[in-house]
Amino acid sequence: MRPVPSDPTATPAPTRAQAEKAASAMLNAADGRENLATRLKVARYATWRARFDAMRPFQASAGIANAKLFRGGDGSVAVLADIAGFRDALAWAEGGWRTAIPADEVQGPPAVYFGTGPGQEAADEEAASGTSQLPVKLMSHFTVYDYAQWHELFLKMGSSRAGGGGLTSPSIFRGSEDENDLLVLADVASPAQFRAWLVEDFMTGYPAATGADRGTYRFAVELGA
Repeated sequence: MRPVPSDPTATPAPTRAQAEKAASAMLNAADGRENLATRLKVARYATWRARFDAMRPFQASAGIANAKLFRGGDGSVAVLADIAGFRDALAWAEGGWRTAIPADEVQGPPAVYFGTGPGQEAADEEAASGTSQLPVKLMSHFTVYDYAQWHELFLKMGSSRAGGGGLTSPSIFRGSEDENDLLVLADVASPAQFRAWLVEDFMTGYPAATGADRGTYRFAVELGA
């Protein structure tokens, strides 16, 4: 594990050119990579988790791959995975998840988020399905060096994130295997506004100091279930 800087503010601030390049790398994930997130509540996590693990062989048949499990502070769980495309995500949201995720411990319908590439928030399939007017979400997946340090900075940046980046109502999920592995789901006012803020944030040096600069940041639509 990379050593955690004792003083994040001492990290050399990147130039704007470096920040632009880093932001583009974070926002330009391959279409089929980490583009599906399912958020749900379960009655008994241990029981549900055992069933989830037993159903892993069925996930490929349900159209998803590389599923990772995360836990939220409110008792909710989230599954981050790869899926082939938008229509596959719709089928997943409409019930296909039941073939790969235990349904009998789930409380209420899960929320399903499908990630798009930057500038493609209203893809042709979405427009055809009437989902292009849905609010834009953000799915961020990254591994930090030290959760407590990152979370302290995350809280301090709340006003900047909301005012400058238009990012509100963030929910933090920690990896079931590694609690420094994070999934953050949030509302976004404007993808362009968030991208501009991400560049400015990167120039502070904080993302590099915490490890948050090495991750996948995707805009998404909430499909429901």
